[in-house]
Amino acid sequence: MHLIRRSSTAKKIAAWALVLAALGAAAALWQGGALQQAWRWSEGLGQTLDASGQRASQAVERAAQANRRRADDDAITSQVSDALAASQSDELAALQVETSHAMVTLRGTVSSRPLLDRAVALANGAIGVQGVFSLIQVRPQALG
Repeated sequence: MHLIRRSSTAKKIAAWALVLAALGAAAALWQGGALQQAWRWSEGLGQTLDASGQRASQAVERAAQANRRRADDDAITSQVSDALAASQSDELAALQVETSHAMVTLRGTVSSRPLLDRAVALANGAIGVQGVFSLIQVRPQALG
């Protein structure tokens, strides 16, 4: 029995000696700068990863905003085109409609200034329109 106790005590002493040796080695590395460098490197890596994550998140948000804007622009274009088609004027229905950033551009040709003004008013009346650029040309039809 006495040998078992010594053996167990010796094992405990050996284990503690190993722990102290490991701590001493770690302290020596820390003082020598190796662990400090590794620590700084890991902190720098963490900051780099955080910054990369933020940039990725911002890029995703910008893409989402662009997609929402395109969807809004498409909805405005549809509204304006539908309004022009519902005007019961073949000339207004034939106009081209483009929308970018809620700004509507109308292109085409009409036979009178009142038709041009009506097209612009219909476009301005659509929900979400911020402004209308009229590139419509007035060309009166030749008298027969």
